[in-house]
Parts: sequence; C-alpha cells; structure tokens
Amino acid sequence: MKRVVVLLSVMLGLFAVSVTSTIVSALPAGAQHMNMDACEATCRKCQKVCEETLAYCKKKGGKYAEEKHVNTLKDCILSCKTSADFLSRNSANHMKSCGFCASICKVCAESCDTFADDKKMKDCAAECRKCAESCEKMSNMK
Repeated sequence: MKRVVVLLSVMLGLFAVSVTSTIVSALPAGAQHMNMDACEATCRKCQKVCEETLAYCKKKGGKYAEEKHVNTLKDCILSCKTSADFLSRNSANHMKSCGFCASICKVCAESCDTFADDKKMKDCAAECRKCAESCEKMSNMK
C-alpha cells in the first residue's frame, strides 16, 4: 500500500510539472510584463494627450468647453493615470483598473469625435481608442 501511495505521489508530481511547463512555455518569458509596460506607456500617452486637449478645449471655449465634454476629458485623464499607476506597481487589481479605463477611453473618443473637422480632437480620439484597445486586452489577461 505504501508503494502505491508513493507511486501516485510521484505521478501527480510529474503531472503538475508537465502542466506547469506547458502553461509557462505558452507565453514567452516576460510577455505579460512587457504587455503591462506597453499598456502603461499607452495610458501615460493618452493621459498626456487628453491633458493637452483639455487645455485646448478650455482655450477654444464654446461647445469645446461644455461641462459634459470637459468632464469626460477629466475622467479619461484620471482613469489613464490610475491604470498606469496600477500597472507600474504590478497591482493585483490592474485588470479591473484597465477594464474601467478602456470603457472611459471609449466614451472620451466618442466625445472628441463630435468635433469632426478639428485635427486636435481627431488625434485625441485616436489616442483614446489606442488606449482603450490596450487596456481592454490587459483587462482580459489572467
């Protein structure tokens, strides 16, 4: 009986090693960390572009400075900053933060898209879409 238990233990150990090595080999070394670094950089860039766009909108005035649009830019700035912070310190909650950031960036892109003839606003919308895509991928990583 003792031999059977030892044999089963050895077999389970080998199975665990096999499964672990299969999972680890499926991802290149450091792939998740590189993805986190890339997402953090994308968040920081989006934050910066939205800050510049916010200043631009306040200066332009009129519909550019309407409360709803200005608050959307502010929300995007803060969500990007928060996600970048979570990612930079490898927070266990970075997936949640990135999911939230992705949704806010999509809203911000839509808001900026309403200024169809303005290059600055188009550039901001494009950056928000890039960040939303990056954060959405990161929010789905386990």
